Amino acid sequence: MVHDALAVFGLSGKTAIVTGAASGIGRATATLFTEVGARVLFVDLDGEGARQAAEEVGADWAACDIADEAAIRSLYDLAAERLGHVDILANVAAYRRKADTMTMPASEWDIMHAVTARGTFLMMRSAIDAMRRQGTGGSIVNVSSVSAKHPTIFSNTHYDAAKAGVDAMTRAAAIEFASDGIRVNSVQPGGTASGGAKAMTVEQLPTGPMTQPGRIPLRRISEPVEQARAILFLASPAASYITGHHLTVDGGYHVS
Repeated sequence: MVHDALAVFGLSGKTAIVTGAASGIGRATATLFTEVGARVLFVDLDGEGARQAAEEVGADWAACDIADEAAIRSLYDLAAERLGHVDILANVAAYRRKADTMTMPASEWDIMHAVTARGTFLMMRSAIDAMRRQGTGGSIVNVSSVSAKHPTIFSNTHYDAAKAGVDAMTRAAAIEFASDGIRVNSVQPGGTASGGAKAMTVEQLPTGPMTQPGRIPLRRISEPVEQARAILFLASPAASYITGHHLTVDGGYHVS
């Protein structure tokens, strides 16, 4: 009985595509998925990073710019070849760079939305197409941000808007494709010690309430694997009756 109860949190026999898998939350998610039984395609713009992460766990990998629609079509052709079918998509990849609201060029807004909103949409749409053709349903988890509903750092307007768009498309797709057995949810991470943040210079690091651990009830930011566990839950059979939901994983920041 205990084994059966725990089994619904696993992904044995499932296949998954995880974007942003070279580092941070994406890598933690792709790695965790393999640990609980899934066959995973590690995807990232950084192909070498995706290769290294995938080879550590004996998984497949691919380089892909999710802002490029043709590249995404090629990616799903590769996924069909490598995985056979697609049960799960974890849409983790995003663009992150702070830019002052009053001085950022329009091009900065455009690249943020091209990757974070448009790229998420294109990946999700291709996954839905594959899942509908398979006729077996599926699960999509988009990674949004607590910033989508509660400002967390300064010089972040473009990012907040893009992530709010991710949540909106999550809700819309959840309703539209529920009859196909496709669940669509999102995770809203708070501050996370991701690879992207670690690579930033002091000048590039975000500042604001979320960067002050004292403002977070649990008194720390999260580790990538803590976000990955939330993504796993929503992707797994344990969440079989959950769709259109935004799971906030921020140490209590949004209610403080």
